[in-house]
Amino acid sequence: MNTLPIDVIVPVYRGLDETRRCIESALAARQQTPFELIAINDAGPEPALSAWLREMAAEGHLSLLENEHNLGFVLTVNRGMALHPDRDVVLLNSDTEVANDWLDRLVACAARHPSAGTLTPWSNNATICSYPFEGWNGGTPGKLGLAGLDTLISTTLAGQTLEIPTAVGFCMYIRRRCLDETGLFDAERFGRGYGEENDFCRRAARLGWHNLLAADIFVFHEGGVSFSDERAALQANAMKRLQEAHPDYMDVVMEFIRRDPAAPLRTRIDQARQACGSDEEAHLLAERGKPHALTTLKALPARRAAPRPVQLHISHGWGGGVERWVLDFCKADTTRRNLWLRSCSDRNAAGFRLALLEPAVSAEPLLEWDLALPIRHTALEHPEYASLLEGLISGFGVRSVLVSSLVGHGLEALATGLPTAFVLHDLYPFCPALFAHFDSNCTSCTSGRLAGCLQSNPLNVFWHNSTAHEWQLLREALGRRLSAPGIAIVAPTRSVRERWAQLLPAMAAHPWQHIEHGLDQPGPAPRALPQRPDGHRLRLVIPGRLSPQKGLALLEAVMPALLSVADVVLLGCGAFGKAFQHLSGVSLVPDYQQPDLASHLEACQPDAALMLSTLPESFSYTLSEMFACGLPVVATDSGAFAERIGHRLTGLLVAPQPDEIIAAVTGLDQDRALLEAMRRNVLERPVRLSREMVEDYHRLLPLAPAESQPATEGFLDTLHAHARLQHEKAAARLEREAATAQARLEQLAHERDAGAALNSRLQQQLDALRASSSWRLSAPLRAASRVLRGLRGSTGVTSQPAPPAPLPAIRASLSPAERQELRSRVRGWFHMPDRCRIILGFGPPAQGGAFLERIGQLTSGRNDIAFVLGGLGPEHACWQAATTQLESLVARRKLFFSPSLHDREAFLWAADAYVATDATQLGQNRDDIARASLPVIANPAPQAVAGHETAWVGWPELLARWPLHTGSEAAPGPAPAP
Repeated sequence: MNTLPIDVIVPVYRGLDETRRCIESALAARQQTPFELIAINDAGPEPALSAWLREMAAEGHLSLLENEHNLGFVLTVNRGMALHPDRDVVLLNSDTEVANDWLDRLVACAARHPSAGTLTPWSNNATICSYPFEGWNGGTPGKLGLAGLDTLISTTLAGQTLEIPTAVGFCMYIRRRCLDETGLFDAERFGRGYGEENDFCRRAARLGWHNLLAADIFVFHEGGVSFSDERAALQANAMKRLQEAHPDYMDVVMEFIRRDPAAPLRTRIDQARQACGSDEEAHLLAERGKPHALTTLKALPARRAAPRPVQLHISHGWGGGVERWVLDFCKADTTRRNLWLRSCSDRNAAGFRLALLEPAVSAEPLLEWDLALPIRHTALEHPEYASLLEGLISGFGVRSVLVSSLVGHGLEALATGLPTAFVLHDLYPFCPALFAHFDSNCTSCTSGRLAGCLQSNPLNVFWHNSTAHEWQLLREALGRRLSAPGIAIVAPTRSVRERWAQLLPAMAAHPWQHIEHGLDQPGPAPRALPQRPDGHRLRLVIPGRLSPQKGLALLEAVMPALLSVADVVLLGCGAFGKAFQHLSGVSLVPDYQQPDLASHLEACQPDAALMLSTLPESFSYTLSEMFACGLPVVATDSGAFAERIGHRLTGLLVAPQPDEIIAAVTGLDQDRALLEAMRRNVLERPVRLSREMVEDYHRLLPLAPAESQPATEGFLDTLHAHARLQHEKAAARLEREAATAQARLEQLAHERDAGAALNSRLQQQLDALRASSSWRLSAPLRAASRVLRGLRGSTGVTSQPAPPAPLPAIRASLSPAERQELRSRVRGWFHMPDRCRIILGFGPPAQGGAFLERIGQLTSGRNDIAFVLGGLGPEHACWQAATTQLESLVARRKLFFSPSLHDREAFLWAADAYVATDATQLGQNRDDIARASLPVIANPAPQAVAGHETAWVGWPELLARWPLHTGSEAAPGPAPAP
């Protein structure tokens, strides 16, 4: 790093307050870098400013130069840059403000990039280097303040740069060697100012120097103080002069703007600010406030009265029981019009888009909106969401609201002022893991337990970008919202409401309603399942997906003993059923459609159902279906099962212990009279239908008479506006992707041409060798060598195997921005959050079971770490003895496969560490692992690959490098160098 002082040159003309702020901020921001602050007064018209500068110089705070008469900006700056011919310089406008160790970071950036001639930081007013976006006309974004925002940016984008076509002169670091080679600013061409730094940068670029955005620094810039009266004329003249000197200038700049390579960096700053809390989120939304289709909803004219009152359902789009409930409700409700506002999730946000549907009419959305600021889980406050919701309610005349899930929504859903029901399908958003189960069923959730749950609860895999503090704030806000008048709390079972009241005290005293879910159709007529003959072998059906939380471990423990007394049908078991397919007495139906349930049950003719969930169910549609089909149920004694099953009346309740389960099934096999009695009781049990459930909700949310309702014909204009916006977004995205693909094709063409040239040279050398006299003289020796190799093969002597074919090497280096783009792309392939750390391996391990056990151990304490194995799939023979382990890791999103390994280079650059599946694979990939700076987990042991210079790292050391998310940083950057 340069040890000479840096000249920080501040040209001054007018603006006492702005100049004082600039100079005092530069003096107050203590630096390790020695610097001299040089103010140059260009014969300014303000005596007070001149007097203050002289006073500061007399006190030794700065060096002051004063022009005898006004020279203009360019000559003034040139005077400063010529003052010390051996020093780098920073040109700092007098209407800027700096913070923290801004200069140290500029100097460090220059040291890392010796070919950089100029460096420019971010600013609120800096054209192509502007944040939050080019054209922003506000001050320092958000409410963090200059020092806070600069600190956040320095952490989020530490060490990152981006090549730009030109520096921006408000704060411009110039390397002395570049200045010497390029020359001073062109005062003759650019006169008083504007355009001189652009001309300088293009001249420097022609000489091979680079202009970089120093992306980890933010400097405030007021803009236009010195030239406020003549700015427009100076800018027009500058553009004319620039194009005369550099005819391609506008093309270069416009191409940069079109590609917008700074967008990913701005997005990372946005994400980091979003993590600071709801207040900063609100500022982000205000900054990006753009007119969208919904802003026209309130103005739509009413054309005719709507035939039915409108109610709005709010939930996620994850499927499951919540979606089934919404769809069944909408289908069964014939007196009200039901709309569904559904959040759409991606790998980083629970709600990046909102879709409005009318399920009784079509499965296609009526409208969709991409949120300018996605909702990571549930927003405490989200002005954009609130505006959308208000527009929907007004535009469609919504008169009641049913909130089934707040995943991907804002708490504003509970504050519309309309009659509202909050339906307790699960324990979200109190519990980020949805089911309040962490090793055991939770009866409380302290901040420490919550932090541990976010880190290592295998059921809690959704929220890598959140903190325990955020969830505590959300819980408090939720309690306040639910306590407001007009909110009806509805639970399908008493047990789920009791759990809510236990975990969230604000719920305990709040009135609630018990409304049981209904079935869209009761299934087959109960007696459609024929009774089997006396003395038959007991047959049990286990309905639904097998998974760890649905009692997979319990089933594995009891299955051998279970099969001694009963046949088992796994109905809809999914991938986990593979662990049992080889067992005699077990039959599998991995998947089925819900309307086909009756025919499957008729085919297998079970005597009873077995349901072993280790989580307290909140309701269980599957239990309702078994009862509707006339089957008694043996189930674990907790949650909805304990409430809805009458022990020894409609089924058996057992503790979730293997011995208890075996005893219950054995007893049932021996007491067929009890089995028959329970079956009769189930047959006599009425089947509750969805229409009955709907009637209960209508009674709970009666609607006051309305004079008129707006019709929906006017929404055609809204739909067209929305379609245009979506088309513009898609076109811009495709253009960016096409530019990226074109650049990659050009790179591959270059590599192809280089390879062809190399092959040509090698062929020429080979031809020359074969034409030489030494090649002819050595022919007998080569023949003897071939005979000897043949003899070794025929006598059983083993020769050394041929070395593996060389793999195409990855690029020697990648810029941080390019690597970040690859990280995001690869995580997108696997639908991983950007925060997820990837440990990469290639090829099959020698011992699949041991390798999977090791993965389970390594990831058990961290939900933000996953393994990716390239070049093989889950069907490979190495996993045959460990199917259950494999499926468990895949289901919990700890293990991913890429059989084709379609972009090996992308995988290597996107990974955070490498795990050696065997010594051969490590040897083949050693050089590329080093180029990508990937540490290697010591598995296999280092001695197994002796001679390889490998950056071995232990698991504790690796975790120390990867701290957990604290809420103040954006997505993790590239892997640290070993």
